[in-house]
Amino acid sequence: HGWLITADERSNLLLVNPATQAQIAMPPPETIANVKIRCNGEGMLDGYDLFTMDMSSRDFDDEAEPIDLSWEEGRFYFYMRVVLSADPSSGNCTVMILHLLHNLLSFARVGATHWTWINVNELCWNYHDVLYNDDDRLFYAIRGNGDVHAINTNGPSPILRVVLDAKNSLINCAKYIVLSESGDLLQVWRYYHYVNNNKERRTRELVVYKVDLVEHKLVELKDIEGHALFIGFNSSF
Repeated sequence: HGWLITADERSNLLLVNPATQAQIAMPPPETIANVKIRCNGEGMLDGYDLFTMDMSSRDFDDEAEPIDLSWEEGRFYFYMRVVLSADPSSGNCTVMILHLLHNLLSFARVGATHWTWINVNELCWNYHDVLYNDDDRLFYAIRGNGDVHAINTNGPSPILRVVLDAKNSLINCAKYIVLSESGDLLQVWRYYHYVNNNKERRTRELVVYKVDLVEHKLVELKDIEGHALFIGFNSSF
């Protein structure tokens, strides 16, 4: 949509129009379900505590210690993926973020005061990637095992539908979800190998699948018909 996504010194998410320099601030990080502002021993605010969530109770995991983050470190944990549904200046834009710990999803509409965690069921974690489909106004997210969830944020509460139950436990590769030019959902599985005494990770193989929504299965593609496929830390396309 032509907007840049950045964060300020306290890891607040900002949407910036590079042409007009207009900025839109999204809700503060402490409104994310597993984030709290931390106070030091003198009672001064000095960063964030990042908590593990118990997916059964949809609450903090009392047995896990939170991770201490500085103001600046938060951005590396809160915004693993950021996806916009529309031009933020339209006043009708929803922003979805993929965040740690354990790769959760939360969303907020432009102008909202807090982030809403997608916690519809116990499967709402271990997401690798997410996209927005203009045609049906749904977000589509892929989990580490290949499951695909369709998420409707248009009503008062989020609704989740399992589009693909991959029935797969394989999580030893990075997974991306892409919408093809013809409207098909594609999965990209990126396998790695390690070099330099296991200190550096390099891509070993890329496998592309089409999500067959009729048969509810993955079909491996050998040809993407002359199109270019971009994956990485930004949105895949």
